[in-house]
Amino acid sequence: MRRLIASSAHGPPGDDRGASMVEVALLTSLAGLIIGVIVTSPIASQFNEGVREAVCRVEGPECDGETWVEHERPKKPEEYVWSFSGVPWDGEVKGEGDARVALEFSLAQVGKQYILGANGPDIWDCSSMVQAAWRQAGVQIPRTTWPQQGSLPAVPRSDLQPGDLLFFHTITSQPPPSHVAMYMGDGQMVHAANSRRGVVIDQFQGNPYWEGVYRGAGRPPHAA
Repeated sequence: MRRLIASSAHGPPGDDRGASMVEVALLTSLAGLIIGVIVTSPIASQFNEGVREAVCRVEGPECDGETWVEHERPKKPEEYVWSFSGVPWDGEVKGEGDARVALEFSLAQVGKQYILGANGPDIWDCSSMVQAAWRQAGVQIPRTTWPQQGSLPAVPRSDLQPGDLLFFHTITSQPPPSHVAMYMGDGQMVHAANSRRGVVIDQFQGNPYWEGVYRGAGRPPHAA
């Protein structure tokens, strides 16, 4: 009987359940100690800050009273003039006669898509849109930017009028001009920008990018 009681207290030969329980308890205590050290150390603060910054960048919520966009925005607002959505327009169409007709047509295309080589009426590239606009006014001009600039009388910047065509060198691997827009007045232009932005209104005068790639202007012959 004594042997049986002793056997029951210590378990049968080879039974290490008691040792396993001790090991589990020790490991649990050790894990708790490690977690406690991490939580109270600078590592946790750095980790949480890194996660918060990543979330702010991806999702853009309020972060310490500022969104990440506000926090990183450059001080010069003109760097944001050329945006994917274009610039505000007061809705007034300037110009007279045929130039006004061409400009009204171009402004009616704002929001439509851009694909290189497209000829409308729902998808344009830069030169096909201005060609169609002036065709609407009864004036024929070439299809692409190079002959467009070459065939039109040059206009100095100081004499720009609504309806004039603005030429730019936006693709350095091609001979200029590689892009064309229509001048609206007040330093603005309407154009089929690219496949990401489509047809938009942009600020021309005072915009460092567009002024930097500007290569001249031309005026289609038309009745005032």
